Amino acid sequence: MKRLRLAGLAVLIAAPVFAATAAPPAPQSFGESIDVRVVNVEAVVTGSRGERVRGLKAADFRLLVDGKEVPVDYFTEVAAGQAAPPAAAPGSEAPAPAAAAAPGEPVGTNYLVYIDNQYSIVSARNIVLRRLAADLGRLGPRDRMAVVAFDGRKLDRLSDWTGDRQTLARVFAAAEESVSFGLLALAERSSDDSDRELGVESQAAAVGMGWGVGLGMRAVVAAMRGTPAPAGRKVLVFLNGGWGFPEVPQPRRGAPRAVNFPQPELLLAPVYDTANLLGYTLYPVEVHGMMFSGSLSNDASAMGPTPHDFITSSYERSVHDNLEVMARETGGKAILNSAKLDLFARVAADTSSYYWLGFTPQWRADGSRHDIRVEVRRPGLAVRSRSGFSDLSRETEAQVQAQSLLLYGGPGSDKPLAVTAGALRRVSFRVSELPVTVDIPADALTPQPAEGGWALTGTLSIALLEKGSESPRWKTQPLRLMASTLPAVGSTSQWQTVVKLPRSTDKILFALGGEHGEVRAWTQLNLQSLRRE
Repeated sequence: MKRLRLAGLAVLIAAPVFAATAAPPAPQSFGESIDVRVVNVEAVVTGSRGERVRGLKAADFRLLVDGKEVPVDYFTEVAAGQAAPPAAAPGSEAPAPAAAAAPGEPVGTNYLVYIDNQYSIVSARNIVLRRLAADLGRLGPRDRMAVVAFDGRKLDRLSDWTGDRQTLARVFAAAEESVSFGLLALAERSSDDSDRELGVESQAAAVGMGWGVGLGMRAVVAAMRGTPAPAGRKVLVFLNGGWGFPEVPQPRRGAPRAVNFPQPELLLAPVYDTANLLGYTLYPVEVHGMMFSGSLSNDASAMGPTPHDFITSSYERSVHDNLEVMARETGGKAILNSAKLDLFARVAADTSSYYWLGFTPQWRADGSRHDIRVEVRRPGLAVRSRSGFSDLSRETEAQVQAQSLLLYGGPGSDKPLAVTAGALRRVSFRVSELPVTVDIPADALTPQPAEGGWALTGTLSIALLEKGSESPRWKTQPLRLMASTLPAVGSTSQWQTVVKLPRSTDKILFALGGEHGEVRAWTQLNLQSLRRE
């Protein structure tokens, strides 16, 4: 038995090994435990006039990670949604990297459409939804689209991945009927503006995460993590209702000092870091914005700044800045002002032609972030790509995966984790203990050769949700169960745990993750029902 503590959450664990059972021979992939995940980088190359440049080969690129050049393991040019034949490289003795896709093969794009009902105003949102639905004919034969919506409380999956245009049209039509809270957010923002001079410190604290933008960011992260995409490029079309941070004026002499806010690059890092980790390119769409025809020149495929319409406030400037940060850090483009009127045409055009570079880093699971820079050796060319990737620790990866379950559910919902609760007993006025037994399915863990048999590894995350709190207390730890032979499919091992619960605890969430934290099974216990029993 081993006692583990973290922020008031204590767990007692007893881990029996799997019983030896007959099992088929070990698959070839069960060899040494080597992480061979590939980081894909989609690079858009343009000339001096913003035109797309085609026909480049792998040797024309330099791929730098943390300032050091690394070899390109996979390379393909994608043109108009198809893998182009490799460009000839006469006289080159260097081995060419492997093709990411066969020449002439269609390369699908997976468009995850995120509808922000937390800040969007219905009339403006519905204009965008109708225009998006009208352009569904641009979906290619291997393209897929999924649709999610967030209202400030829960994240709803409106459609799973599908290429059926009629189904998606019905989804967008139904989404027009959904409730949106943009007018309420607008009223709150106006009230905050009126109170600004009464207390800069308190108003600034409220603005610190932009009227719930922190929750919205967690929802976007959950949407990307909770929607595993088919093979192909991954794109997030983010219909954003207005993630802005108003300008806080300097106080009068003798008044409290104003709060200095972090830059958008820091505030929005959870969103674009997750996108880069999962391979998503972000195309944030300003749902409101100005509707003047002059802004039609804001082309998503343009490399440089393009004219915008008149911006009426520092808040709207902040919205533009935030959307552009998310796009730039992931290699995408922000769709601002009336460019939204043909947003999908712009996004589809921008994502159908690019260079696909892949490399295999030395994964250390140390929580570090690494910068990526793509350069073209030919002069006069510009390149746009994602800015980095994160090497999350196993525990952090598992915790982030499990957190997305609170908003979204996720994989494993059809195979709930079996957890049996014992008798809830009070050990003090503020703390109770709950013994639980978790049935760990063998096929949810990653097998690795070990002395005397096999080690099956994974992660177990436990979250305590207290009444009225949006931030649960987490404990995530690695699992390592031993077996003399590979357990048969369907085998389980019981993991006994005692959880110490603060009096205000309302629910407990258990999430079982694979080697990289991906949720394989999960369940939630309601403390109210246990107390009644």
